[in-house]
Amino acid sequence: MVTTMKYFTKEIWNEEGYQRTAGIKARDDVDSILLANGYEGIEICMPAADREGQNLLQKAGYHFQLSKVWDECLSVVGAGDELVIQFPIVNHSVLLAGCVRKARKRGAKIILLIHDLEILRAAIRGTTSRKEKIRLRLEEETLLKNCDGIIVHNISMKRKLASMGIPASRMTVLGIFDYLIPEAGYAKTAIDLPIAIAGALRPHKAGYAYHLPEGIRFNLYGVGYEAEPQDNVKYWGSFEPDRLPEVMEGSFGLVWDGETTETCSGTYGEYLRINDPHKASLYLASGMPVIIWKEAALADYIMKNGCGIAVDSIEEIPARVKELTPEEYEAIRSNTMKIAGRLRGGKYTVRALKRAIEREE
Repeated sequence: MVTTMKYFTKEIWNEEGYQRTAGIKARDDVDSILLANGYEGIEICMPAADREGQNLLQKAGYHFQLSKVWDECLSVVGAGDELVIQFPIVNHSVLLAGCVRKARKRGAKIILLIHDLEILRAAIRGTTSRKEKIRLRLEEETLLKNCDGIIVHNISMKRKLASMGIPASRMTVLGIFDYLIPEAGYAKTAIDLPIAIAGALRPHKAGYAYHLPEGIRFNLYGVGYEAEPQDNVKYWGSFEPDRLPEVMEGSFGLVWDGETTETCSGTYGEYLRINDPHKASLYLASGMPVIIWKEAALADYIMKNGCGIAVDSIEEIPARVKELTPEEYEAIRSNTMKIAGRLRGGKYTVRALKRAIEREE
């Protein structure tokens, strides 16, 4: 009887004599979930390079160098084996699709778990250069078309990719990202607390955070906040992802992006129509209900699970919160705690992987 294996790739930078994991919270959580479910990590040790300073020939050489590293590392993956690749890869390469094709020819099943797709952002911007379109086609579209399964965020992302020629039959919907937290880490929540805003607060990404309405208080957590203090806005600084749930205080966590409080606009705001923002998982796993833009892809999940409210604009929030009775708020918070247990247990990732693999049987 042939024994099949389950693998996932874990990218490592090799810099100045030491190795450093190329990880962020979302990727690290997926690694932990996979390890707990019988997957074995394959370390992809990437050579360090100043890619911004390379000329065209040097860049081409580096892509070939990366492809050799991937080919060698994936050589252990054989017939019947499963391999999960978190995408995009940290050190991008236009030649990765070729490496994946070789593994599939040996009989391996390759599943991509999508965190982000620049090809979707480029479609939103509409100003992408011809050179950039070619790179994205080689780097992302070709790979999406040359794997066995793709775990996408939600049905909106699935439809968008299908409209771009990616086979819908290969796509499995995740639903929402899991968020692993030490068991004791729950936020302080109550109906009379401020609205919490967590995440990157730099003006180019979160311009709305600099024009918050009066009539309700806000607690801000994250990097890059540049405004002067306001009576109804308090900036608490930034915290490590695993510690943030314990220090956050709020009645709701706000899921918003873009330039204004009137609607989610610009590239970041429009991207909410097709992606699952990780900050929503942070709030919910912390036990904090969510306020989300009504047109965000994740709004359907929030409303179906009764773990928050959806609004057209931030200006609506004071009135919407004020009209909630204590009993209604407690029901929302109770639903949120149920979701928190699932996110902390990695339930959505495990379910999506099972469905993606079964789809290929």
